[in-house]
Amino acid sequence: MSSQEGSGGEGEEKGKAYTIRGLDPELYERFSRTAKDLGVTVGDLMNMAMSNLLVSIEATKDVGQRVSSALSRIVDKLKEAQASAMKTVVGAVADFDLISNIDELTVTKADLQAADKPIVFSNIKRLVFAPDVDWDTINSKVRSIKVVNELVVPKGVPVLQLAKRCQLVRRIEVQ
Repeated sequence: MSSQEGSGGEGEEKGKAYTIRGLDPELYERFSRTAKDLGVTVGDLMNMAMSNLLVSIEATKDVGQRVSSALSRIVDKLKEAQASAMKTVVGAVADFDLISNIDELTVTKADLQAADKPIVFSNIKRLVFAPDVDWDTINSKVRSIKVVNELVVPKGVPVLQLAKRCQLVRRIEVQ
């Protein structure tokens, strides 16, 4: 039976020639030599390679789907945590007064004692605590000092204790 007579038969379908455009000539030569070294035909090696590639792609899809599912669960948990944190922040915001966006401010002991809530000083170029301000008053009335270029405090205020309440303060000066 010639190949022309039996075209379409199951056994002869294996011998069908396929043209693959765009192959790298050097890569094909290496592939061909490897097939010869292994004692198999280029077609057999190509079938093994394509089969292995398809298995790898399918496995990658499974892993990708599992990773995607896990990431989705993580994102959901992060959203829940973010919402909870935001509620905490909003609750904390109600617990203090914000003094912000001022070029220069001098604060006396009487100013601090008159405050109903703890104070957060923020975005002030120069913040000066008057000489009558002591550590006990600062400790009880100042929650934090943020984004201040220059902070001036009177002698007797423990600078390191005060610095614990500071964020993004460029300079602390004791007078």
